[in-house]
Amino acid sequence: MTLLPALLVIVIVAIVGASLALAAFFWALRTKQFSVKQLNEGASVIFDSVEHVGKPTDQLFKKPGLQNDEQTSG
Repeated sequence: MTLLPALLVIVIVAIVGASLALAAFFWALRTKQFSVKQLNEGASVIFDSVEHVGKPTDQLFKKPGLQNDEQTSG
């Protein structure tokens, strides 16, 4: 049994996959998916009116018995 047909299938699948990935990358560049505006909007979408940028309000690292303002000031 020869390995040539299996190797040929693997090479064809790799070429098709690489060309699809390259086409998707160029589509993303053309539609400005990597623009600074898009990246900044995506980074700040997790903040809302309750949790402002730069001021954590989560409970994970809060010391017991302290308010949020007391913990960040001292």
